[in-house]
Amino acid sequence: MMKALKQAPFFISRFMELYQNKKNGQIVEFIAHHDKEWAMIKNASGAISYVSLQDLVSYEPGKGRTGEVPEPQTAEKNKDEDKLPESVIPVDTRVNLNVATAEGIAKAVKGIGYATAKKIIELRLSLPGERFKTLDQLRKIGRVDWDEVIAEDLIYIN
Repeated sequence: MMKALKQAPFFISRFMELYQNKKNGQIVEFIAHHDKEWAMIKNASGAISYVSLQDLVSYEPGKGRTGEVPEPQTAEKNKDEDKLPESVIPVDTRVNLNVATAEGIAKAVKGIGYATAKKIIELRLSLPGERFKTLDQLRKIGRVDWDEVIAEDLIYIN
């Protein structure tokens, strides 16, 4: 037993999974799966690297290669990778008044015409930083029921 420890001091823990890297022959400690087909490993000098699971073969001190190859691990069940993932946050269809054009505001917000939309843009450009800070700044523009527009949640400021 002492002889084996002198030859390979990194075999101390009995819970380590040891593998031999087929490409370079190094004996490595398996740390974790990384993605579906890659493994995080540590070599005898303590350097951590990533290798393909296909390049690893199980290794036991005193026996050598056992021929067992680690299986790819995944938490996902046969997922179609070409399919767009479902979004947790819904797509925002509201109008950002700090970047919208007058035409975009007039088309998207019911009750605001092109002339009023141009006034919104003029007000925005006259503000410090050319940006709205609050929706209350819009109340300077008449002919629009801002309480209704804000309640309908058609606009926002970012």
